[in-house]
Amino acid sequence: MFTNRDKVKEQVEFFINNQETQCLISRNPYYEPVGVSIVLTYKYDIYDIEVIYNKWFVECYDVAKRMNLPGCEHHGKLVKGTGVTTLSKKMGTYTFYGKDANEIINACESGRDLNAYMITNNQQKR
Repeated sequence: MFTNRDKVKEQVEFFINNQETQCLISRNPYYEPVGVSIVLTYKYDIYDIEVIYNKWFVECYDVAKRMNLPGCEHHGKLVKGTGVTTLSKKMGTYTFYGKDANEIINACESGRDLNAYMITNNQQKR
């Protein structure tokens, strides 16, 4: 029997590639950077469902890895304890972990130029 949790996951994986899907990626200021890695928050809006998760990110990962800079080991990983949260007006709020979380993330990021969705705040000293 399908629960609302199963339905939300299935709908996200099915509808995420729709052209109407809105995506926003921003730096999460609530996590301290680890070496060269920072935490980015990914937020997708699909019809009445919102998908939110945090991931460690390293800019210029290949170069940072060759230089053995600290924090590279966090690249592309979920922030511990966050999982993937889905919010739906009709079916409620659910947080997915492990395999389910990775399947949702893969569906969200598949075939998408994520750099185009990043918000950057370039602060310049005057």
